[in-house]
Amino acid sequence: MQSSGQNPGSVAGRQSGQVLILIVVALVVLMGAIALSADIGYLQYQRNIMQTAADSAAIAAAQELPYGDYVSAGQANSAKNGFTNNQNSVTVAVNNPPTTGPDKGNSGYVEAIITQPQGTYFLRVLGVTSATVYARAVATQGNGPNCIYIMDPSASAALSASGNISIQSACGVIVDSSSSSGLSANGNVTMTAPIIGVVGNYSATGNCTFSPTPSTGIIPAADPLAYVQAPSYSGCNHTNFSLSGNTGSSGSPYQVYAGVYCGGITTGGNTYLNFNPGTYIIAGGGMNFGGNTWMTGTGVTFYNTSGTGGYGAINIGGNVTATLSAPTSGSMAGILFFQDRGVSGSAAASTITGNSSSTFNGAIYFPTTQLSYAGNSATNGYTILVVDKLVLVGNATVGNNYSSLTNGSPIKAPTLTE
Repeated sequence: MQSSGQNPGSVAGRQSGQVLILIVVALVVLMGAIALSADIGYLQYQRNIMQTAADSAAIAAAQELPYGDYVSAGQANSAKNGFTNNQNSVTVAVNNPPTTGPDKGNSGYVEAIITQPQGTYFLRVLGVTSATVYARAVATQGNGPNCIYIMDPSASAALSASGNISIQSACGVIVDSSSSSGLSANGNVTMTAPIIGVVGNYSATGNCTFSPTPSTGIIPAADPLAYVQAPSYSGCNHTNFSLSGNTGSSGSPYQVYAGVYCGGITTGGNTYLNFNPGTYIIAGGGMNFGGNTWMTGTGVTFYNTSGTGGYGAINIGGNVTATLSAPTSGSMAGILFFQDRGVSGSAAASTITGNSSSTFNGAIYFPTTQLSYAGNSATNGYTILVVDKLVLVGNATVGNNYSSLTNGSPIKAPTLTE
């Protein structure tokens, strides 16, 4: 008698076939996953390379913001990193201000965007032959990390300190001199800063302490204030301006106003004066302050150039009490003393010391001449020294609190923000 049930063999065969189909499907899915993983990994690798180029391009562009050629700077930098605009389907866009993100519309920021189609490998079997890779970075000009720059490229003792001196700087010290004693210390000298860098080398005699030990063989730094435009002027508001001794009082100082001072400014002893805000053009003669002079000035810039009587140095001696601060906004923001860049390096050296209570908040800029300095930043203030050669003749405290300045430190360094 024949059974009415299914043939066991045929059931087993169908089950084997179904398993085979499932295996094939699983293999296809697995191969697809492997393909997807491989291509995504490759595209991510390419994006990492592109992101490095975008970061570098944004930094290069931000560095050129003050000069206006940020687009060409960003694209040139991107090309050095392998992504040239309009070649191999690469697009490098450099935008100021950024077009997207939290800094959109802020003219103080620059955006670099790099895009390029990248071919796929395994995904081609699924009909995906290429994918566009995109990288974006945003940078701005932030506060520079250094605030003492000695610009002479070869002088021995370009930065010199001797005697019982303590230099406390909240920001870095850079010496451009290639001399074997570009930085020279002699005596009981203590110098503390986040970094101390010398293109050449340094020498120390006596009980000298550096913290940290100076780094030697660094790359020379360019003038960080080269972008600042010298003020324009004409005529003379004053000629050979001089105040004799016993002028003004602590409660009622003599008022001095911005203008062109042909032949300079000179004061005698026991003089009290206040410089009102503005730019003072010292057209020849320099500035010479006698002993026991008390002077104040907020929002002031002194531009020292040639003129009546020839170029003269600025001399603020140790018996002078000075409380001076630079403008907080405008074209001279952060600039306290500004020596004409056209003045010869052989011109007279300047001295800015003042007594121990004197404060100088702002940049002291003598790009071609020597400065002897011993001064301080006001509490929560800042001082910047950019000079050809610097002789430290007393204790100095250099702060880096730029919060009073609308746009931060006048010395900038590009910083990534996105």
